[in-house]
Amino acid sequence: MTPRMTDQQWEAQNSNLGPDEATARGLCWCCVGNGVLYTAFGGIQRAVPCRECRGDGKAKR
Repeated sequence: MTPRMTDQQWEAQNSNLGPDEATARGLCWCCVGNGVLYTAFGGIQRAVPCRECRGDGKAKR
């Protein structure tokens, strides 16, 4: 069994690329191409589909 990530490690999967740079690369400004946003609260880890790109990770033009 793979050890579970800490909440901090889980949320670190979100990119730190800025919205302008993401868009310049053709990626969604919100999820930066992941298609999901990673969140953790109270030990519950979730991957939430991105509302902006509907999960495809591409910039909308």
